[in-house]
Amino acid sequence: MTHPAKRSGQGRSRRAAIGVVAVTVVALGAGLAFAACGGDGRPESSPAGGGASPGVTDLPLVTVPPTQPVPNATSAASPADTPVVAQTVRASRIRIDRLGIDLAIIEGDGIDAPIGKAAHYPGTAWPGGGSNTYIYGHAREGMFITLWKVRHGDEIELDLVDGSMRTYVVTDVLPKVPWDAVQYLEPTATEQLTLQTSTSYQPTAPRFIVIAVPAS
Repeated sequence: MTHPAKRSGQGRSRRAAIGVVAVTVVALGAGLAFAACGGDGRPESSPAGGGASPGVTDLPLVTVPPTQPVPNATSAASPADTPVVAQTVRASRIRIDRLGIDLAIIEGDGIDAPIGKAAHYPGTAWPGGGSNTYIYGHAREGMFITLWKVRHGDEIELDLVDGSMRTYVVTDVLPKVPWDAVQYLEPTATEQLTLQTSTSYQPTAPRFIVIAVPAS
């Protein structure tokens, strides 16, 4: 027969082990929710009115995957009733001439932002898909820091991999979007381009978001 004291000690050991696992899971979840942030310490005014922030900031991203649209059932529809789906083309470069932005676009992972490039948020649309194309980048010199100076009506150009170009016009500038406002990642009923950058090195600082629609 196992001594009661030993049984009690084993119970405490199991509970301690479970506690360690729980803490580990929480820590991993926090790591996914907040990308690492930092900078070189040079002061830079924040568009969110939060005082000084580093001139070089890593982008704390919203990392909840966007909601995937459910395909419409078309098995019962006649060919005449079936909508024509526009061809989706991947974008390779983004330019906003007035702001001096000219960056290659790569496919991102939704957690880390690349240096010297913009990233496409995985799972969001590409141009021609009739939905939300989401592009994000660091608030760094030569990257998206000048996005803070964007204006309504500014034109954004995307070079596509097929050699064509698509132009969007800025309709909304949102300088203080909560860090966990994941609705901006979701599909939209019509085509739009959403750009995101940071406003501070703090993981939960507001995001700076710009929304644009195809030029008519």
